[in-house]
Amino acid sequence: MGHQMGTHKELFNQLLNEHSELVEYVNTYYRKKLSETISRQELMTMNGKNGAVCAFIYYLVTMFGKEARDGILIDLKITNDDIAGFCGISTRHSVNRILRGLREEHVIRTLYNKIMVLDVEYLKQFVDVKVDA
Repeated sequence: MGHQMGTHKELFNQLLNEHSELVEYVNTYYRKKLSETISRQELMTMNGKNGAVCAFIYYLVTMFGKEARDGILIDLKITNDDIAGFCGISTRHSVNRILRGLREEHVIRTLYNKIMVLDVEYLKQFVDVKVDA
């Protein structure tokens, strides 16, 4: 029973050795994960927590945004824990505070766990538009 874990790893390595396309797939997966992690770090370092949340909401607009009467509805139920997790923020309380601030500034409204974006331009300023050399 004890050597069972070793067997999975050996099997995995054997599969990688026999199928070169799997190696590329695994490498691509890890490169993508690393890239996402670095992007999160950059958002936090450049903009702090507030900017990271704004950039993330803007990203959600581009992915799930639907034109609505008074703004753009992000058609995805998302919790404050989800936002905290993605933005690398340790507590949902920070996210609560940031979202409350955005509501007070009339940047967003929340309804039924969905976010209605009222001021996309405000969020867009936090998205880094640097061009890769």
